[in-house]
Amino acid sequence: MNTSLLGRAQAALAAGRMADAATLYREVVAHWPRDGAGWLALSVAAAALGQADDALAAAERAASLLPAYAPAWANVAEQRRQAGRMEEAGAAYAHLAALPGLPADLAADAENGLALVARHNGQPLVAEAHWRRAVALDPTFAGAYANLGKMLFDSQAMHAARAALRQAVTLDPANGGARMNLALAHKALEQQAVAVDELRHLLAQPGTSEQLAHDARYNLARLLLLRGPGAEAWALHEGRWKVSHFPSVRRSFPVPVWQGDSLLGRRLLLWGEQGLGDEILFASQVPDLAAGLSDAVRAAGTDILLECDERLVSLFARSFAPITVVGRPAAVARSGSQDTSADPRTATATTQLPTGSLARFCRPTLASFQAARPFLKPDPERAALWARQVAALGPGLKVGLCWTSGLLTAERAISYTTLADWLPLAQVPGIHLVSLQYNRDIAAVEIPQARTRGLDIADWPDLDQRDDLEGAAALISTLDLVLTAPTSVGEIAAGLGVPTWRISTPSQDWSGLGTMVRPWYPAMRIFPAPRDEETLADVIQRMVHALMTLASPSAAPPPPNLGRRAGPAPSRPGE
Repeated sequence: MNTSLLGRAQAALAAGRMADAATLYREVVAHWPRDGAGWLALSVAAAALGQADDALAAAERAASLLPAYAPAWANVAEQRRQAGRMEEAGAAYAHLAALPGLPADLAADAENGLALVARHNGQPLVAEAHWRRAVALDPTFAGAYANLGKMLFDSQAMHAARAALRQAVTLDPANGGARMNLALAHKALEQQAVAVDELRHLLAQPGTSEQLAHDARYNLARLLLLRGPGAEAWALHEGRWKVSHFPSVRRSFPVPVWQGDSLLGRRLLLWGEQGLGDEILFASQVPDLAAGLSDAVRAAGTDILLECDERLVSLFARSFAPITVVGRPAAVARSGSQDTSADPRTATATTQLPTGSLARFCRPTLASFQAARPFLKPDPERAALWARQVAALGPGLKVGLCWTSGLLTAERAISYTTLADWLPLAQVPGIHLVSLQYNRDIAAVEIPQARTRGLDIADWPDLDQRDDLEGAAALISTLDLVLTAPTSVGEIAAGLGVPTWRISTPSQDWSGLGTMVRPWYPAMRIFPAPRDEETLADVIQRMVHALMTLASPSAAPPPPNLGRRAGPAPSRPGE
């Protein structure tokens, strides 16, 4: 063997000169193709250079030549996992775990790898068992604790997640990802002050990556908003565009962002962001802004232009007159660009602002929400038509129900139901249920099933409640009450001023701003989602009891339908 060539290769690898090491080890294995150690070193160097295919090929060769050498199998298992070849990665980790005399640290690595594969395959219990074996084999394995904690967090096992993540950051204080997840676990357990401290620690910690810092600031903003609105919270909220997986793309316009200064002689473009419900919530501030423009200011050429989801244009135009409302094509929303498919009137703006930033200027403190009032106005002709159809159901309260969302995640699932969960509503005398479920696939299956079990609910399949929001708003405006999971239906109903009972978690929902209500909507009452030993059935039973009190002939008459009111809402039903 050419010891000079091998020595230079080893020296380059030891010094971290990976490009030189890769070149030299390619020469080594060209001369000695059965040198397993050479192939292993080449794999390590290629991986460091981002040459994934070369790294994997070299790792496979090394493992085949060194069937009993643990580092070779640890490397090939990891290279396969990173390449997405999970079944083969699992086989390699299993081979590694079965090697006789395996040191504890490598045995723990094997268990960690098997856990990652199991989690990828949708086997959380198997993954948990492997991770617990990993930390038993190596109690100092911070990465395994971090991985275990993240999986437990995603499984909503918050107490166990917090314990594992706390151990991870104790062993490795520089593990920013684990500290972030620990903060979120504290938040989920309603330990907001501790969560804030963890995020501030993360932001002050040297070496925190730029992306992790962006995510930490956004999470800190939401935590601070849970205590109530304030300058720091709204300022941090401005960094939302840099967050990983944010549900909106920041639009690009050739005019500056409005900073809350005078609008005299200027045209402000407000553009909606995030989901449909978010657009409606943020738009609740538009009347406040418009009300601040005097006739003299308007005469000087001041104008406001609101760009929104195309489904909301006519509803918003009627509700926010004389503000000009234009639609946002879906392609523009996805790309974030300002292109020829956008309404040309947006190009006339002299300043612009995403609607999620309005609160900095319109609702800077909780006291500023005292001006909140119903702000949506249904189409009067369509509302009259629906009023006749709803009245034909018979005497009694007309109660709308939207029981689930089209966007289901583990975090959100705690507030979502099936229609079968609402069967106790059949016990309430003197009410007529109306389906507001906009997902027709769900409604078409669950409504007939519920009817066979005694829950009578009116449904008009010809009304597209997902895309015909004018029709949906007109129907909702005729109702006496709306029961809803956290969906855009609740935003529309409360925006119209219709009394709305919403299942949600005030301690986790930043839009509650530290209250047990949602200050944006005076017509909305919150029924907290289940916690501890509670179930959704318990929450629904509380709503049923409140509705029985409201619907009982001996109870006080229900409040008038707020959908036709202008001004602050009266007390919400059942309070």
